[in-house]
Amino acid sequence: MDLKQKISRRQFIGQANCAAVGTASLLSSLLSLRLTAGAASASNFTDYKALVCLFLNGGNDSFNMLIPRQQSAYNEYEQVRGGVGGSGLAIPRDDLHQITSSLQNTSAGAGYGDFGIHPDLPYLKTLYDQGDLAFVSNVGSLIEPTSLVQYNDGSKPLPEGLFSHPDHQVHWQTLVPQVRGSAPKGWGGRMAEVMSHANQQSNISMNISLSGANVLQSGTTTVPYITDPGGVIELNKYGQNTSLGQDPILSLAVDDILGHHYQSIYSKTLAQANRNSIDASVAFKTALDSLSTPFDPSAISSETQTYKRLSMVSKIMEARTALSMNRQVFFVERGGWDHHNELLDPQSGLFIELNEAIEIFWTAIQSMGLENNVVLYTASDFGRTLTSNGSGSDHAWGGNHFIISGGSNNINNIGGKLNGGEIYGKYPDLALDNSSTDLGRGRILPTTSVDAYMAELANWYGVPQSEMSTVIPNINNFSFSNPNSPLGILNS
Repeated sequence: MDLKQKISRRQFIGQANCAAVGTASLLSSLLSLRLTAGAASASNFTDYKALVCLFLNGGNDSFNMLIPRQQSAYNEYEQVRGGVGGSGLAIPRDDLHQITSSLQNTSAGAGYGDFGIHPDLPYLKTLYDQGDLAFVSNVGSLIEPTSLVQYNDGSKPLPEGLFSHPDHQVHWQTLVPQVRGSAPKGWGGRMAEVMSHANQQSNISMNISLSGANVLQSGTTTVPYITDPGGVIELNKYGQNTSLGQDPILSLAVDDILGHHYQSIYSKTLAQANRNSIDASVAFKTALDSLSTPFDPSAISSETQTYKRLSMVSKIMEARTALSMNRQVFFVERGGWDHHNELLDPQSGLFIELNEAIEIFWTAIQSMGLENNVVLYTASDFGRTLTSNGSGSDHAWGGNHFIISGGSNNINNIGGKLNGGEIYGKYPDLALDNSSTDLGRGRILPTTSVDAYMAELANWYGVPQSEMSTVIPNINNFSFSNPNSPLGILNS
């Protein structure tokens, strides 16, 4: 900007809003404009916990991720998937990484106790055997428990836009599937507002996205702080270090304009928002630069997008003390899972990418001693049809997911909260002629609600039971023997 050119304060602020810090950073700063709900709370969180959502955008065909391996059950799987090779979608049994579950918690009976993990996910096998990973089977958006009979006779309310990509993506992120659109806001945003007192000293949002704006992390007054693997979004040339290309004169002008006492509420609020946004970006960059090994985005420039994003997450976690963070929620999205036209090869490539990225990420987490303080979990639009459409699979409903954290069964991680090395929920009967969950073409009716799945995470994160229905509005539609761990996966 030419400082000799006359420009009004209103014009400058408008330009700063649009061009300088970016919409994402501006919105992040709005957290500073409200009185936090926990300001009056005397209890502060002294420990550190972080949730990492790995969203598989497009609908992962997760019945090729977790596969029954016992011969009779595998035969049913192979038949419904159309066989191995040709137009068939089945993975060869001998290629699977074998795992077992002692829970026998399936809708298909004892023949489903022996499972296999997709051959391109060997690290998940390692974590499962160590007790650091658990699977959750047949999860999907529900308003309340629904049987096949109730689905067919219409006696239970169903999610809006059933089998639709945008609707199910939003349902997973709002946990309000009876409403179409993002008006209910995200459950991560609501959780940040309930737990706003956890990070009283930080001017950075509890919710940090590596994949742009999203519904999950947006609340009534909460928005995510958005960054990317390339580093922090900063005001161009702002700062006092000319060797870094910064312009002290411009910076002084910015400070003067944003520090002006405006009479207009709108101008005052906008100026303060820009001020807070700049300060947040500076604090964020300073924290990353202060690490013993400063973050260098060029070192990962040639890597996969999942690896780059999870690497940035690990760096932000490393800077947690400098950022004054006790609680954080991260959002990482990987698209490309809508495999109508072809399933096997594209999914294989994505699994290879995920396997490598998760291994490097979790190794970094372990090196920081945070394996018991971090939970990585998967989410996706929906599962996919078990039957082939000729080369791929189509939109369905229930699917399989996994959670990674320090396991209580792992002798090397004493004190871990994850009851890993198990498959939770009810793995469905894949013999569709006998199935109590098949809606047709192998569209599987979920037997575990997303609400129960997310309640496991929210309880572990520290959401009190008194606020659980605020974070997860439909949770009281489902009954659990232990509300503090609805599925028994995580100990709070």
